[in-house]
Amino acid sequence: MNSTKVKIFISAISFLTFLTGCAPTEVEIAGMISGTFIGIDEETPIMLRSFKNGSLIKVAQCMSGVDGSFSITPEKPLRQGYHQIIIDKRWPIVLITDSTEAPIVSASVPDGKGYIINSTITGSASSELLATYYGALMPKQDSLLLLQNSIRTLSGEDKTAATEILNRLIIELENLSLEFIKSNAESPATLAALENLSPEKHAVAYKSVLKSLSKTYAHSHYYTMLKTKYDQSISQRTIPNQPPPKKKKSGKNSTYSAGDVAPDIIMNNTAGETIRLSDLKGKIVLIDFWASWCGPCRRENPNLVRAYEKYHSKGFEVFSVSLDSNKDKWIKAIEKDGLAWENHVCDLQGWRNEASRAYGISSIPHAILIGKDGVIIRTHIRGAALETELEKLFD
Repeated sequence: MNSTKVKIFISAISFLTFLTGCAPTEVEIAGMISGTFIGIDEETPIMLRSFKNGSLIKVAQCMSGVDGSFSITPEKPLRQGYHQIIIDKRWPIVLITDSTEAPIVSASVPDGKGYIINSTITGSASSELLATYYGALMPKQDSLLLLQNSIRTLSGEDKTAATEILNRLIIELENLSLEFIKSNAESPATLAALENLSPEKHAVAYKSVLKSLSKTYAHSHYYTMLKTKYDQSISQRTIPNQPPPKKKKSGKNSTYSAGDVAPDIIMNNTAGETIRLSDLKGKIVLIDFWASWCGPCRRENPNLVRAYEKYHSKGFEVFSVSLDSNKDKWIKAIEKDGLAWENHVCDLQGWRNEASRAYGISSIPHAILIGKDGVIIRTHIRGAALETELEKLFD
């Protein structure tokens, strides 16, 4: 996206919006997002949301036409940044645009839920590029989740072989994101690839992208979020009222590593009551850092639910720390994903969450498994690795 474009705000656009609302149209107007979704019913709700302060904020909505066509012209001009079209609250498509462009989106809508990976986007170069990245990424991520689930049913040599395949697939995903960044260094679409990488493991990529976009895209909320994530990864965090660690350990994405005592977390739950991590001492506890707006976190939640259902009766607990800033969205995500455990906390500060800063968390999802004595067993543990560790502890 060319940042030197002059944003043109024409009063006629607002007047046209007042007259036509979100009615389907073939006229291209700067700031209007339009297109056709094949496979949806007439009067299907289509919402436009903008990424702001770690959350997606609704900015406009319309209903589809008889042929699946739609058009949305926000009342206020869109700022340059990441935005999302979501169809019937189920199928999201991510755009990088502003009110100087008129993206046209077309796609076939699948059954069920999930990201649409075969969309065609014109009128926005950055959005087109982003669509190619997601088109390559999402099938691999789906394969990763299927493999994680299948490993649960395996044992012995079969499980070992499947785990090796899983690790190779994780490396493939990292390399895909790194190659995309390398090939598209000046595009804001690289921020999406950056989010799928750990800032500790891939600090060079973070530095490169943040530097190349610092003059053209620094005002973007998405850029700010990732820069904060990177800054936190290189900052030494201390815990209020507790001594800091003697030195920075090598635990991935965390100040603390296996063998350290897990610092206490004191924070409000969904009912506004203060609860403590230390109240669970004597149990095996998984501290799960997540957020309702984090796609990888939401895709990991079924694994946590299965682990909780299998081992809760044996003394396993989950202590979920949300990096949300919107309480309603946080609670709705808990309910929707069936996170039945009682220990959910959040201070509604987004990436400034006190617990995540104290633990030095730089990307989510991130989980830390602690023993009955409050000592960390493993960090950055999820999926098949969590299942294997719990089997050792309980079976």
